[in-house]
Amino acid sequence: MAGQILSAVLGVLAFAILFHAPRRSYLLCALCGGFSWGIFLALGALGMSEFLASAGAVVALTLLSRVLSVAMKLPATVFIVTGIFPIVPGAGIYYTAYGLITGDMALFQTRGMETLALAGAIAIGILVGTSIPVAVPRVLGRALERLLPRAMRRG
Repeated sequence: MAGQILSAVLGVLAFAILFHAPRRSYLLCALCGGFSWGIFLALGALGMSEFLASAGAVVALTLLSRVLSVAMKLPATVFIVTGIFPIVPGAGIYYTAYGLITGDMALFQTRGMETLALAGAIAIGILVGTSIPVAVPRVLGRALERLLPRAMRRG
C-alpha cells in the first residue's frame, strides 16, 4: 500500500510539472495525489465497491483542494486536476478503445460501462465536495496558511 501511495505521489508530481502547475504548488499537488489514492485504497480495503471508493476519494480530494486553495491563494482546480490523476480509470479507457478498434464488442461494452460508471463517480465526488459550504474550507485553509512555509505562500 505504501509503495502504491509513493508511486501516486511521484506520478502526480511529474504530472504537475508536465502541465505547468505553479512551482510552489508541486509538493502539495503530489501530496494530494497520494492522499486521494490512499483514501481510494483504504475505502476499497473496507469493502466498498470501486465506484464508491472512487467517489469517496474524490470527495475527500475536493475538500482538501478547496482548503489548499485558500491556504495557497491558488485556484482549487490546480489541486483537483493533479490530485485526481491516480483515480482516473486510464486502463479502462484504453481497453474500451482497444475493444472498439479490434471489433471485440464484448470487451468494448463491459469496459466501456465500467469506465463510464467510474467517470460518473468522479463527477459525483467533485459535485459533493464542492457543495460543502464555503466557510468550512475557508476556516481550515486560513489555519493551514499559518503553518505553511513562507516560500509556499503568496504575498
